[in-house]
Amino acid sequence: MSKMQHCAPMDLFRFRPQPFLSFLSDDQIARLKAAGQRRKLSDGQYIHSRGDTDPGLSIIESGAARAGIYGADGEFILTSFLGAGHSFGEFTVFTELPLSHDISAVGPTTVIRIPSRTFLELGAAEPDYLGALMRATLMRSHILLEMLHAIRILPLVPRVAKFLLILTPPPPAKPRVRFKQADLAATIGLSRASMNRALTELENLRIIKRNYGAIEMCDLDMLMAWLKRETGEY
Repeated sequence: MSKMQHCAPMDLFRFRPQPFLSFLSDDQIARLKAAGQRRKLSDGQYIHSRGDTDPGLSIIESGAARAGIYGADGEFILTSFLGAGHSFGEFTVFTELPLSHDISAVGPTTVIRIPSRTFLELGAAEPDYLGALMRATLMRSHILLEMLHAIRILPLVPRVAKFLLILTPPPPAKPRVRFKQADLAATIGLSRASMNRALTELENLRIIKRNYGAIEMCDLDMLMAWLKRETGEY
């Protein structure tokens, strides 16, 4: 196996994207929620569609959301899950660009939406809001760059392993990626056969275990050690 020693060592756990609300105090969160409109959604209900132009910041108060894009063949390419405290639509607050993804609720979900002008007024009065949003957005951008690196540089099995590591939620959540195998393949840009081959190898190494609709990490330390041996990273 080739080693990529030019990559700087990196512990991805230090770079897991933290929710926007985690950077704010309870009082700041309360004021932020009071400035927005609360919307309750059922499982699968659309929150936003790709191309929407209504500017504003959306925050998941409870539940979760999935983001993705429909391909030309109608297949939904899942790109990420967002949990409580995370935000989306940030760039519509600062640019005139439309929303880039279709976003729908995962289970019963409550979303707080704050119009762009209202959020900017809050940020002008209390810059902590802007600072928190910048930190959360930059952390997410960092993870996206790691994903692009995996897609462009790494061989098949390490590529899949790195995506699983990035997508695994941090404690106290269970180390489980809630992706169907076909969805994960579409997200990384692999055929189902290639994804099955990679997951089978990782399963044979006893690093992961496949369940219905999810992939469980059996030993994250083992996964990190294996990735380091295979790629020279971390």
